[in-house]
Amino acid sequence: MNITQAHHNDLPQIIDLLKLSIGEVLTPKTEAYFSWKHFQNPFGESKVLLAKEEDKIIGLRAFMHWRWLSAEGTVTAVRAVDTATDPAHQGKGIFRKLTMQAVEECKQEGVDMVFNSPNPISMQGYLKMGWSQAGRLPVFIGPGSLLPRLHADKAIQQCYNDYPVDKAILPIQNTLSLPLHKGAYYTPIDYNYLDWRYNHCPVAKYGALVEPGEFGFIFRLKKMNRFIELRICEAWTETGYTGTKPAMKAFRKLVRHIRPALVSAASSPLFLPGKNHLPGFYGPFRKGPVITTRPLAMTDLSQFNQFAHWQPSLGSMELF
Repeated sequence: MNITQAHHNDLPQIIDLLKLSIGEVLTPKTEAYFSWKHFQNPFGESKVLLAKEEDKIIGLRAFMHWRWLSAEGTVTAVRAVDTATDPAHQGKGIFRKLTMQAVEECKQEGVDMVFNSPNPISMQGYLKMGWSQAGRLPVFIGPGSLLPRLHADKAIQQCYNDYPVDKAILPIQNTLSLPLHKGAYYTPIDYNYLDWRYNHCPVAKYGALVEPGEFGFIFRLKKMNRFIELRICEAWTETGYTGTKPAMKAFRKLVRHIRPALVSAASSPLFLPGKNHLPGFYGPFRKGPVITTRPLAMTDLSQFNQFAHWQPSLGSMELF
């Protein structure tokens, strides 16, 4: 068995292995989705290691590049995401070999940390390889509509049509200006990130409400029983923006238009810096995924424990 870095021409075999190993229960396994995630990511191409025997791919381990920013500086990161082993070769330690080689290579390359949100089955394996639980992502809840809309695909699509991401973010392509937040690490937002993450995502749809020079919201509509959850994936106010009324007035208009049963969001360090969450929201509730971390070039990750100084958006953590 030899271990190599994946290339674009490996994609057909990679997708076949993913389908064979884990199926398509959560997200579809397609070349478009894999390429979007690992080759088009604005933070850089992923480290995708392949285990091969006689040119056949029998194992896969992918680390996506990511970044966390605060006024104190930038932390470079990778997130441990896709992994697969050919069922005929399971029990040979391929997952561990690929993971630990990716960890060592990233450390030598100066990457500060690795993080992910493993499922309960794989959690113990990560803990044995040096990962630690950082805690459960805090979620804030805001009021929805008194007459919530029933979930229906046609109505959901119309809401996205009314708030298209591409048209909303185009005016801020060269003008978006966000202040640095002191005391909290978050995903740095710019036009390229927003365009990649929310406009070109091949497996999920998003909507956007943006007022250039002032504020912006990116949202996703999720089914909640028979109703709709309005999930705020990103929220920001631009440099120099003061007061809350225009932004929150526009936000309440959005809620009235969509009529969700409730609204959810994570901490919002980019929305009115100095405030911990969107006005009128309650929490935090420890309802998000359990996140694990492992030090690489940065040995002290205490600022990432229990999300005291780490405030990723829901859009930073979902989907991957």
